[in-house]
Amino acid sequence: MVKKFLPSEFNKKAEFCTMTSSPNAAGVNVPRLTTAFTLHVKPQKRTLNQQYQATQAGLDDTIVIVCRHNKKLNDSYKVRMDGVAYDIVTISSDGSFGFGKYDYITLRKQKKVGR
Repeated sequence: MVKKFLPSEFNKKAEFCTMTSSPNAAGVNVPRLTTAFTLHVKPQKRTLNQQYQATQAGLDDTIVIVCRHNKKLNDSYKVRMDGVAYDIVTISSDGSFGFGKYDYITLRKQKKVGR
């Protein structure tokens, strides 16, 4: 049986971004996030058993979001939610036939360079 989510559960917006270089006021190229597209997502909670497994796999500092199946998704994008940038760790995509297809995206908070 396929898990069905209510549309009201997709209450967060996630911006899927690419890294581009653009000059700042001094003329130096600085990497910036440029939004490619935006999707409504649902934060997925983990059970205690899933949290233990994530810790064992070294994924305890990650979060999981769910979105409607989208063919444009790949792990080269960065995700920005609530002003925080995340790297995509994995995408569990549902490529089956029919309705009610969801993609589960595992995200890790982006680390600042030099800190």
